[in-house]
Amino acid sequence: MSKSKNNAKATEKSPIAGPKPYSKKTQQKSHDKSKQTKSKVGGIDEIDSLFAAKKESTKLQQKQLQQEEESAKAERKRRKEARLQEEAEEMVLRGSASTASMGASSSSKRKADASAPPSLHSKAQTLASLTYTRTDLQQLNNDKNGKEQKDKWASDGLGGVFNGEGYTGRRDEGGHRVFKAHLMNKEGFGTTKDCPFDCDCCFI
Repeated sequence: MSKSKNNAKATEKSPIAGPKPYSKKTQQKSHDKSKQTKSKVGGIDEIDSLFAAKKESTKLQQKQLQQEEESAKAERKRRKEARLQEEAEEMVLRGSASTASMGASSSSKRKADASAPPSLHSKAQTLASLTYTRTDLQQLNNDKNGKEQKDKWASDGLGGVFNGEGYTGRRDEGGHRVFKAHLMNKEGFGTTKDCPFDCDCCFI
């Protein structure tokens, strides 16, 4: 009897074996793990959304580039057509002008003056010294201010003549007057440090 009582008391005193309660450290670890998994999931979602946005922007950029290329191609085509049309119109105009000039020349039988008329040669005087600069005009006009006198003529020393404004008495095929080039330049042309490309010697 005493043995059974002792056993019952021992069983009453010894606690029943069961699941141990979690300690604070274990709870903190599990909480940290859940946070990490949540942050990983959130980071993956964010990365996926960034990739999706980048894909969308790339598609938009490609679409814009394609539209720009198409518009540039259309503009090039339009310009080419306009240029071809202008060239065709110019050819037509040239053809009509040449036929008109041929008709006029055949009807009037007028030739362009290849040289100055003999009457101008008879009027021409010989200058004291030909410099082939604008001083030739000053000598002819007897005026240092450079006032032009169309009625005065001088020999250019090369078989031609020129008047007080530099006109040679000749005309080209289109009927335009021909002038002496050196008489259209400033004094001292061709001798400046900027000649021949960066200067401003020419009046024309």
